[in-house]
Amino acid sequence: MAKHELDTLTTQRGSLARLAEAIGAKHSAYLTVTQGENQGRRIKLGDVPVSIGRSADCDFRLINRAISRLHCRVWRDNSGFWVRDLNSTNKTYLNDRPVVEARLKDGDFITVGGTVVQFTQEQDVDHAAQSEFFDLVTHDQLTGLSQRRVFEQSLEQEIARSTRRQREFVLAIIDVDEMSRINREWGKPAGDDVLRQVAKALKAGLREEDLLCRYGGGEFAALLPETGSEEAEKLLHAVRSAIANVEFFIHGQTRRASVSIGLLLWKPEFKTAAIALERAEEKLKVAKEAGRNKLVS
Repeated sequence: MAKHELDTLTTQRGSLARLAEAIGAKHSAYLTVTQGENQGRRIKLGDVPVSIGRSADCDFRLINRAISRLHCRVWRDNSGFWVRDLNSTNKTYLNDRPVVEARLKDGDFITVGGTVVQFTQEQDVDHAAQSEFFDLVTHDQLTGLSQRRVFEQSLEQEIARSTRRQREFVLAIIDVDEMSRINREWGKPAGDDVLRQVAKALKAGLREEDLLCRYGGGEFAALLPETGSEEAEKLLHAVRSAIANVEFFIHGQTRRASVSIGLLLWKPEFKTAAIALERAEEKLKVAKEAGRNKLVS
């Protein structure tokens, strides 16, 4: 056997030994949703295989329509943890490459549909505190929605996925009309309540697989995967109407707020998140100039 082959074999055996040690009593393995639906959700892995998919029978259920009912499975043998695709429609990706079966290593990213799940092996820690910290750095504390940085990362990933698989999705920018005036005339606490109610209406009106974020100030962003413009317009028109009908009682008076929406059906020519967001902002500007409380696509 050639020297380089012996060196490779020695390295592989050493890696297996380290991996076996990593899954011993001092360490635990987890799957954590880092992007997409149910971001932050976490499941501890053990000796029982974990199935991932849309079916109610799955151990790790994800509702995204791009995910098959039985999409993939993660399990452990004597050499470590593995992932196997279960003949899914849109394939299972490991670190952005399609796989049929592969061994997992600490930090690997598994992509199913528009959702990214990270495999980690780590020492047992205070997971309640860890979860709280994760929530603080990824979510807006006023509305509970994802922060802008997390949304932009997910948008980049969705662009890559849609380019690769020739799929479509919709990006929407939603802005509270005259937010500065609301804060000035109604008061900042009332303005914060408007933002919370808008976030609540967005979460109620859109689907579980859609990604929402507080984009900044009075602006929100929504990513609707595997969705055409007609379906997206129907959903967002309903949300816009619902927000316009919410009553706020300020200093003994009933007041209302509204939102304007710029909706963009993604096309391959929008190669980056920055370009797609710029186009959606342009449509939002048209909606504002048309009199506010409108949707422009």
